[in-house]
Amino acid sequence: MRRTHHGLSSVVSVITVAVGLVLGASSACSAGSVASSSGPVRHVVGEWNAAALQGIRDARLGAPMVARALAIVHTCMYDAWAAFDEHAVGTQLAGALRRPVSERTFANKQEAISYAAYRALVDVLPADMKSVYRP
Repeated sequence: MRRTHHGLSSVVSVITVAVGLVLGASSACSAGSVASSSGPVRHVVGEWNAAALQGIRDARLGAPMVARALAIVHTCMYDAWAAFDEHAVGTQLAGALRRPVSERTFANKQEAISYAAYRALVDVLPADMKSVYRP
């Protein structure tokens, strides 16, 4: 059996499509697209994904390590978001971290996602901690 190797661009493409789907669903469900006088504001997940991709470029990791790092970062962001959603189930603790209805605001979701992404990136890609992952 012949093994085919998918390069970094394939892994990044798959993750980018997945993030796009999540962002599309998130914006449709929870006002993820916020308008301002200068146009739409990027969702926090997109911003942290861009930081993760920059960290990966700077670290020059191989495809398996890239996939692992992105999986960890995006799973952490999902779990943080799931705590503020009525129906989402977290990957580790199911609904045990679910926040009360009064705390399920867009700002709280953004803050939780940012904290989760920052902590995950500092752990899996620490080289860019001071230059790229500024909280």
